[in-house]
Amino acid sequence: MQAYRARYERGRVIPLGDPAIPEGSDLILTVLDTPAQDDALSRQKMAVAEFMEGVRSSGEPLGPEYDAVTSRRFNISRELDL
Repeated sequence: MQAYRARYERGRVIPLGDPAIPEGSDLILTVLDTPAQDDALSRQKMAVAEFMEGVRSSGEPLGPEYDAVTSRRFNISRELDL
């Protein structure tokens, strides 16, 4: 059994980090009684994780335009573990 942290936002459970959960796995969800931290760093980290998941799951090749646009916004060349 493995335990992972996640947040519930906009009707979805969003895992923090990039846990490797095999397809078809049974899950047990535990809702903690403590309120989620809503600081800027947590929101930024979640936004980057959601963006990267969208890029990974798009199934489309990324051209040089992608690198040109993202290089002007923020550096996503490596994973960030806070």
